[in-house]
Amino acid sequence: MIATYKHLTFTMFLLASGLIAGCGASNGDSADARSTTLDMPIITWATPAAIAPGASLTSTQLNATANVAGSFNYSPAAGTVMSTAGVFTLTATFTPSDYSKYTTQTATVPLSVLTGGTAVVDFGSAQQTIRGFGVSEAWAGSAMLSAETTALYGTSGTNLGLSIMRVRIAPTTWTSSTQTAGTSAWTVELANAKAAQSLGATIFATPWTPPASMKTNGSINEGSLSTSSYSDYANYLKAYVNYANSQSVSLYAVSMQNEPDWNPCNPTTTNDEGPTGADCYESCLWTAAQMDAWLAGYGSVLTQGTTPVKLMMPESFYFSQAMSDTALNDSAAVGNISIIGGHLYGSKPAYYANAVNKGKDVWMTEHYLKPVSGGATTSIADAISAAIEIHNSMTVGQYNAYVWWWPMSSSSSSVQNYLLDSTDTPSYFGYAMAQYARFIRPGYVRYAATPTPSTGVYMSAYAGNGRSVIVVVNSNTSTVAFPIQINNQTVTALTPYQTTSAGSIAQQSLFPVVSNTFTATLPAQSITTFMQ
Repeated sequence: MIATYKHLTFTMFLLASGLIAGCGASNGDSADARSTTLDMPIITWATPAAIAPGASLTSTQLNATANVAGSFNYSPAAGTVMSTAGVFTLTATFTPSDYSKYTTQTATVPLSVLTGGTAVVDFGSAQQTIRGFGVSEAWAGSAMLSAETTALYGTSGTNLGLSIMRVRIAPTTWTSSTQTAGTSAWTVELANAKAAQSLGATIFATPWTPPASMKTNGSINEGSLSTSSYSDYANYLKAYVNYANSQSVSLYAVSMQNEPDWNPCNPTTTNDEGPTGADCYESCLWTAAQMDAWLAGYGSVLTQGTTPVKLMMPESFYFSQAMSDTALNDSAAVGNISIIGGHLYGSKPAYYANAVNKGKDVWMTEHYLKPVSGGATTSIADAISAAIEIHNSMTVGQYNAYVWWWPMSSSSSSVQNYLLDSTDTPSYFGYAMAQYARFIRPGYVRYAATPTPSTGVYMSAYAGNGRSVIVVVNSNTSTVAFPIQINNQTVTALTPYQTTSAGSIAQQSLFPVVSNTFTATLPAQSITTFMQ
């Protein structure tokens, strides 16, 4: 059943100056005994926004004011639980401090208690700034085709509307005596970055390892950065920034290391794909203390001088806050950090108070999900899983960015944990990303909203560039409908864009919003973005 609600408009007249303010009432014997020349206070009390069943009355609703000193007594009183849907009368009785000059006054306003699980979006309560939604093209063996770049970063039709690209800083040769790096290994991925940048993408780069010559084991796999090479490593990353600049790629940020707390070559550990020793790849292990020492001593090489960039760290494998707390708590290092990055392998989105309190962005820079089928096809269930993870990243973790791992599949038979299949058609993972990325652009702000209006439903809200965006995920296997009350923003109409089991990002008909409230009707297992 579609939930409905009632809303009445109550107009108060002021008693003073020939107008009436609420329902004027004398105070029994006292009023009769006093002179009829007593002044009547002017009470101002705006009709409060509708609330959900089960909500308690607070100062948000009980907020009448008077033009003279005195006190209010409310009925029902603060703390009363409004458990039944409908329209109720709130009464405020004002007692003036100067009882010899002013009379007692009473005012009333209606309060709508909405039916169903009412959700509230408050565009007066700003949360974090959104930098964007993106994908990592690391390890790309060749230049991406124009059609692929457009499918990922275009903002129309079935394009995903991504706004961030993560590229890999491939290990190359480094000549310490001349402080120069070989650059040929960087060319292909920077070409992809340039193409994405032309479509508005923000570019950041991550090294999986320093050059082998700088490491304790002389290999691009495993090992650690030699302390004697700390300065060279900073200059090496700076050389990458300068080369990217020469290729017309303006880097937003550079990370100091990918997954410093994960050894992919250790055969005794496993990850999402099984034993890691059989899938050994570039890596470099750091402790939190080592990252702190490098940032404190050499981070300014990148953050200051010509072509400065923002520094990201630590990109922990499982978003371990312990990997970055040491540097955040070090006055010599914290100023060189702009972004705390992390991955969600074996962990879930979590708020990072220490980073936020230090004024740092927090980005989720790598994760992927496998199809529930375990094979080469995705379904609406996969879109729902991805959308819930993005929702939690935005609302629980309060991350500023969300970045998926790998954009495209190269084979129709491989496991489709990609955003595009081998024909460049969006997978259901891609549709989920698009429901956020297409409509929530860099610089938008997330605002407070009821995160779970009812069981299996997830909601978040954003605004920017004069647009309001509400994303609602229904993970249930049946249709769900409930009212959404919008506060601190005037919204008169919304256009829904919807992903269901039919796929796509289908635009629905424009519908009106009445008194800043509308009923969201959500198909089973769907993602709907409402946009003004």
